[in-house]
Amino acid sequence: MKALKPIFQSSFLRSSAIALVTIGLAGVILLFAADKQTDPKTLPAPKRIVIPKLQGNLEIDGDLREPVWAKAAVLNPFFKNDGSGRERENTEVRLWYDDKALYMSWKCQDADVQATFTERDSKFWEEEVAEFFVTAKDLKQYFELQWNPLGGVFDAIIDNDLDERGVSKKFNGEWGYTAKGMKSAVKLKGTTSNSNDKDEYWHVEVMVPFADLSQPTPEPKEVWRANFYRFNRAKGQSPELLSWSPTMYPSFHEPSRFGYLEFGE
Repeated sequence: MKALKPIFQSSFLRSSAIALVTIGLAGVILLFAADKQTDPKTLPAPKRIVIPKLQGNLEIDGDLREPVWAKAAVLNPFFKNDGSGRERENTEVRLWYDDKALYMSWKCQDADVQATFTERDSKFWEEEVAEFFVTAKDLKQYFELQWNPLGGVFDAIIDNDLDERGVSKKFNGEWGYTAKGMKSAVKLKGTTSNSNDKDEYWHVEVMVPFADLSQPTPEPKEVWRANFYRFNRAKGQSPELLSWSPTMYPSFHEPSRFGYLEFGE
């Protein structure tokens, strides 16, 4: 692994600049201090889903019309990561796997699609993005994968320093990591970065080989930890920082709060 680069800006923490504008520096400090004192034992249990093992012809094009997607596990609705309520626009993730890879699809309703970045490993979180964090083993190290409405891709390995309660103290990321076998595609209905018209949605279709996650094919009943996130923005509205299994902390990077992915028969 190459020398780690700090990525304090990553995911939810990247939105701190927005928070500074809306509630001020003192408010951010108080928010972080209060939430970091929360006892994880008092929080709701993270979510759990069983992923079916399926076979099906698939073209990674963002279209999502292949019959295999109808048999996939469904994750929805999404919630604000702090637990304060549901999303304002629907987000749906579907999951399945075969002997070689994990397959994911995202359906993001979006009346105001905001995206300009296309270069790999750009700061997609400054606009709109779908994110996937996953680990098969140690919660202190996991993969972060992202896709934006223009087909941009971000991939990194995260090392997270956890305290005795499992709460993150700090984390660093290796941005030099590349998921070489991963394939993804986006289908968009609307126009990006034009808030004067009404958009409809953007879809993401992804194939992640288990080899890119440094793992063999999971055995039935094997359990990984993972979470799914979305940054949703719209002109004149507060940014939504959404998750499938809310961490209930200011950061997305709370691996002890990731959901459980059980691989099915």
